[in-house]
This record gives sequence, C-alpha cells and structure tokens, in this order.
Amino acid sequence: METSFQNGAIVARGKFWEDAVWDVFANDLRVSFDGKGGITNYSVCNHPGSYVRRSYLNVFVNGVKLDAFTDKTVEMIGRTQKIVLETDGGEIEVFGFVPKRGNALCYEITAESAAKYDFVFDFGQAVKGFSYAADAQSEYISENASVYLHTEKSVRFVCSYDSDEACCQDILSRFAALKQEVEDEIKNVKIPATAKTERDKALYVSSIFCALENYKEIGEYRGFSAGCSYVKPVRTYFRDAYWTVLCMYKDHADLVRNEILTLAHGIEENGDCPSAVTFELLPHWRNHYDSPSFFVLMVYDYINRTGDFSILDETVNGKTVYDYCLLTVDKLSAYEDETHLIVKEGPYNKRDWADEVNRIGYVSYLELLYARALWCVSRIAEKRDAKRAAKYSEMYRATKAAIDRILWDDEKGYYINYVNGDFVEDNLSVDTIVAVLFGISDEEKTERLLDNVSKMLESRNNTVQRAGDFGVMSVFPFYKGEDRYYNKSSQDYEYHNGAVWPYLSALVAYAEAKNGRDYEYALTSSFDWNIPRGNYTPIEYYSPIRPDGSLLQAWSSDAAWVYDWQDGDFFKENAVVWE
Repeated sequence: METSFQNGAIVARGKFWEDAVWDVFANDLRVSFDGKGGITNYSVCNHPGSYVRRSYLNVFVNGVKLDAFTDKTVEMIGRTQKIVLETDGGEIEVFGFVPKRGNALCYEITAESAAKYDFVFDFGQAVKGFSYAADAQSEYISENASVYLHTEKSVRFVCSYDSDEACCQDILSRFAALKQEVEDEIKNVKIPATAKTERDKALYVSSIFCALENYKEIGEYRGFSAGCSYVKPVRTYFRDAYWTVLCMYKDHADLVRNEILTLAHGIEENGDCPSAVTFELLPHWRNHYDSPSFFVLMVYDYINRTGDFSILDETVNGKTVYDYCLLTVDKLSAYEDETHLIVKEGPYNKRDWADEVNRIGYVSYLELLYARALWCVSRIAEKRDAKRAAKYSEMYRATKAAIDRILWDDEKGYYINYVNGDFVEDNLSVDTIVAVLFGISDEEKTERLLDNVSKMLESRNNTVQRAGDFGVMSVFPFYKGEDRYYNKSSQDYEYHNGAVWPYLSALVAYAEAKNGRDYEYALTSSFDWNIPRGNYTPIEYYSPIRPDGSLLQAWSSDAAWVYDWQDGDFFKENAVVWE
C-alpha cells in the first residue's frame, strides 16, 4: 500500500482487500486491526488463549456487497484505526479503537449518505464466550458466527470475548467518553521541535504510544510489559523497562516511579534479580546478570530527572528502594574476581539480554552496566552513607580500568564481546554502545568505537555482509563456535546474531548525536525499512532474510527518547538535583 504521514499518523492508501495490520494494546487486551474493519488477533491479558485470530467486516449498500477493489484510506495512530471507504454513494468511515481499560473492541461506522447499510462482522468460527452490543438493529446468527447490523446512516458496535452482554452494554453506554479519552490521549502527545518532518512526527508519536500502550495496572502491579506478546502472564522486564521508560521522563515520570516499585517486588532476599516480574509480583526467570544494574540505573535516572529523592524511602516487602539499590549492587560485586570484573559463570549461561547466546566469563555489556551501577549507587548513597559511597566510587574506578585493560581491543578499536579463559569472542556487539552513553569510554575510545559501529554494524557501510542495506545490525561478525548459541540465534542475521533491534539502533543514534555525528540513519532506518513492508507498529527485531519479531515491542519506543533529548545530555548529572 502507498503510505504517507500526517499529524503524527501513519496513512496507508490502497484497495479494500489489502491488509493494514495495526496492533493496539490496552490495560486488558491486545487487538490487531486489519485495515479492513476486521481483526487478525484478539488476546485478553492473562488468559491462556487467543479468542479470535481472524475476523472480517463485510459491507453491503442497498443489498450490494462492497467490491474488494473499492478505494480506501487507513489512518493509524495511538489505539485507533480509521478506514475511509470511497463508494459511489459517498464515503463510509469505519473508526475502531480499544478503550484504555476494559475488555472490549469498539467500532463507530458512519456513512456520508443515507442508504440501506448492512454491516456484517464475521468472526470466522463459532466462538464460545462472545458477546456484543449495538445501538442499531442487530442480530447474531451463531451458525455463521456473525453479527448483522442494519442502519441507514451510522452505528456503534461493541464486542467482547470472555465477557458478557452486560459488559458490552456498559461500554456502549460510555462509548462517547471512551472514544474521547483515546482521542485526547493522541492530542496530548507533545511532539518536540526536533521532529521536523511529517515522517519524524509519525515516528515520534508511534514510539511514544509503543511505550504508553504497554503500561498496565493490575492490582499492585504497575509497569510496562515488554510487548503485546508478553501478556500470558503479563510481566515487566528489568532491562526492557529501563530502555522503555526513557521516553516517559518528559511527560509521564509518575509511570517510571510505578515501574521502580513494581520491579522492587522481584528482588530476592540475597539481592538476585530475575529477568522479569509478573502481574502477581513474582519473579520470572531468576538470577539475571544485567537486571540488578538496570534497577539501580533506573532509580538514579528517575532521581536525576525529577529530583524526587522520596522514591528511596518507599518500602516494598519490608525493605526500602534504597536498601534494594545497595543489596543488588552488593550481590553483583560478589561475582567480582581479582580483576575487578564480574564473572558470568558458564558454560551455558544465557542470563542477560542476549538470552540465546552463551556469553560467559567477562562480558563487556555486563561489565559496562555494572560499572555504571557502581557509579550511580555511589551518588545515591552519598548523602546517606558517605563512607559507603566512597567505597562504591573506588570500585567504579577499578572496574572501569579493568574494562579498558581487559576488554578494549586497541587493534580493533572496540570493546570485544566477551572473554572466557582462552576463548575470545572478538566480534563487535551493538550493546557495547552503552560505554559511550554512560561516559565510560574516553574521547579516543568513543571516536574509534563509533567509527567501527558505523563501518561494521550500519549495514549500508558493511561491504562484507550480504543481506544489503537494512539498518544497524546487532553484532558482526556473527558468533563463532558450535555451541555458543541456540534456537533463532543459531542462524546468521537472526535474533541476537545480526538482526536489527530498533531500540539498540536508537541507542546508537543517541550516541552519534551527542558526539556530533550523523545519526539520521540509525534513528530512522528501522522505521523506513518496516513501513513499506506493512509493519506499521514498532517491531521487536527484523532481518531481510529471517522472520520478523513481534510488533509493538515496548523498548522500540526509544526513538522518541532520541527526539526528546537531542538538545540535552540525558545521562549527564543534573547538578541542581545533587548539589
């Protein structure tokens, strides 16, 4: 389909039969609109099954079914999708949305000219637990698993699964207010001046909503799920959440605060942090090596950006957030050996973000995060325990020196991926860009690292890889060895082994921007690659020769953060806060 951008929306123009899949996510469910008035997915959070994988809208005007080649325009923004069908008798607008709360899918269909209209919602198969409500004449024929709506002008229609008619009637009674709420949410997005073109604005808005739509409140659980595929159970990841909330500090810092308290529930008595915390506030996949650092980093960033030190005194399971900061860093420091680097023990240890690769021993990504955590906790502790703060500060200097001594390859000009005894995985991993973001690499190392990221990982410049120009690769050369990876990452250009991860591309863009380099490619190449291919919502990862990852992946919201902070160093200490 032909695509363009307007006022933050993605606009696709084509024929009625063509798909324009738009993922929307709310507190209670995920729906994928198909750009034809139907859906390709309806999933209720924390329910074991997906109720509908495909449904259809059939439109009849004066008894004649609308032709598949009818021209249409599809406008996609926020939790909404609007379809305008261009018929001989005038336009028919199909506006679909999901309320921020509530298990229901809402449609408002309006015709430009009065006629006899029949709108048939065909759910493809008989579905147990289906219910609906409408403000026009309607009937449900179970043998066809279809709702038939009859009107001369307009109709509002609400449907739900794993719910009842009373719920649908309630949603229908509040239809106007719920619609206004999702429209106001769109209007309230403040697009920064750095988003100069219509494409920039659409990328910014879709990125902001990628984070906002993943935010969930279920009892005491208040946090950002990793994506719309991570809802059974709903869970929030330490690492995903850290990068996701970066674009929330400007206008939604209260949600970051909630995230910190939710993550604290997952920290165990000995300081271990799991990969994630479920909606039941239980740990999910225990003892990850990057999670503790990310917790401390998020607490520091939150204080640094808001000045709200009260977060440190919030109590979770009998301990304060301040206690958890110390506990997690102390647990990590127990993994240090005589080098002052932490040791990720093997032989098949996948417990960091690259969880399909056995990166063991000294892993640059983990050491850089640990060094940053030591620095952050030294600042957090300074006003409460000066002696302890000084100890962490000295540990930071020792670890930073060890990273430069053991993991920086001066001949190659970058931090090697990891070292385990005599085995050296000396490829360039994009996650080492955090050395630049956190100011751990000195000026010379920063320039050389950025040179090599551009040369080796920006696929447009890499003349050795053979997949063409498709964005910023996660690693190059590919992992070596026979047992260093498994599953998707065992394939070149796939998952952690060379695919593009838009959140990491955004981190590269920010590092380039802060160092006066051309950052446009790293920032926008993922958007430019995926939009023509029908991936309209931000994607987890992709490759031109492998299947794509899931849509509406929360940390892919980082593009918005780059626009927000181009004119200021996000990671620089706010002197006013810490004076």
